[in-house]
Amino acid sequence: MIIGGCETKENICDSSNPLCKYFEIYYPEDSIIGEDVAELAEEDLETYRKISEDFLSNTTKDSIFHVYSNGIFIPRFSYSLLNEVAEEELYLAVALYPVDKKNKLKDTLEIFYKDPDIKYASESIYGECNFDNGSYLSGEYSKLYNCLKDNIFSYDYWIEDEDYMWRLKCVWRNNKFSSVRDLKITNYSSSDLCRKSFESFKLKTN
Repeated sequence: MIIGGCETKENICDSSNPLCKYFEIYYPEDSIIGEDVAELAEEDLETYRKISEDFLSNTTKDSIFHVYSNGIFIPRFSYSLLNEVAEEELYLAVALYPVDKKNKLKDTLEIFYKDPDIKYASESIYGECNFDNGSYLSGEYSKLYNCLKDNIFSYDYWIEDEDYMWRLKCVWRNNKFSSVRDLKITNYSSSDLCRKSFESFKLKTN
């Protein structure tokens, strides 16, 4: 939730932006849209579907992350908020993964965060991540994890549908901060802003 400012208009990245052709998500008016993203194409979606189907007949691997690059994170959409000295205060990105059709989502993610062959890539950057069982965002097909390393906080929000898993990564330094862009100052609560974007996320892959 935005603490400061009187704007009521909601910014939604949707199909009018090629980066959000297959989903929509809220982003703040004063954010900077990421440039280092990989635009999703139908060929990508087909590749991910094929990985999921091939994994079903694979008898040697425990989870989809054992066959898909150990959980590599490829941002498909991202935004950042900067403070008064142009430092990044908050970063949110959306990534796509092939769905694990052998395991329930929570079991798949336990492997992602606990398996020594897989967890290092994420843990080395974001620290240990713990499942938030009490969050209203965690359900049968969605899970929220809280992460912390060197006073850098982050959320991993996972959403599973029939064909894909989506990971929304939100990272921040201070829970209360002021974003400055074009001399306009807006006050934010980082964790509330992350959740607002998570809540707004809608899939449009069908």
